[in-house]
Amino acid sequence: MPEKKPSLNAATFQEPLVRLAEVLAQKVKREAPRLLPAPPFVAVDLHVLLRQAMHTYNMLFYLNADERRETDCRWQNVYTIISLPLIRNMIDCLYNITAILNNPAANGVLFRKSGFYRALEALDVDEQRYGGQTKWDTWIQKNRDGLDFAIRECGLTTSEVKAQTKSWPTLGKYVSDRQPGGGFTPHQTFLKTFLFGDWRQYSAMAHGAFEGLLPVAMYYIADSMVHEDRDKLDPSSQQSSLCKFRA
Repeated sequence: MPEKKPSLNAATFQEPLVRLAEVLAQKVKREAPRLLPAPPFVAVDLHVLLRQAMHTYNMLFYLNADERRETDCRWQNVYTIISLPLIRNMIDCLYNITAILNNPAANGVLFRKSGFYRALEALDVDEQRYGGQTKWDTWIQKNRDGLDFAIRECGLTTSEVKAQTKSWPTLGKYVSDRQPGGGFTPHQTFLKTFLFGDWRQYSAMAHGAFEGLLPVAMYYIADSMVHEDRDKLDPSSQQSSLCKFRA
């Protein structure tokens, strides 16, 4: 008798989790501005990050629902595979939220200033490359005006944003930066647990790295497989591999 594959009934936790997340998102929106020792915009960013994670979570369930897989004639296995890196994005949301909450006044401001700095930097690059062309000049100026308004709206100035010398670190950099004395904080150790196992694979998939292609490449080129092997492509199996491709 073949061994039964492990299964998980998402119906037992899917709705309760998203309802809990919505409660948290609403509490952050309504209560955090007066409770956090930080500028009001920090609560806004936390609310947005929670909602980003929630919508990603909902989209993954929507895409992979039994109803869609069984009744949508246009649904393909590859849609499940191509969406896997979004799980990494949810972990990044967790990192950003918890890192901001570690020190809302300092980290919440850094989160915004760093983002504004990079947005302005991107416009500088566009201007250097495309400046002098009427349509580009108009587009760049429109975006500069919009950023300037957004910066001033949260009590900052463009000059202090441009003087920003510290960038908001990526999750990978944050967890690997040793503290004075060579150790790691409890928060870094907590987040490291999310970088084990599949996270590295999801990250590699997102970047199009070869190690990310290894387990999923065959889903992208299913029409190149030997015809009788194509039905073996199942998102729950590990049979697919670039190394197994037969021309």
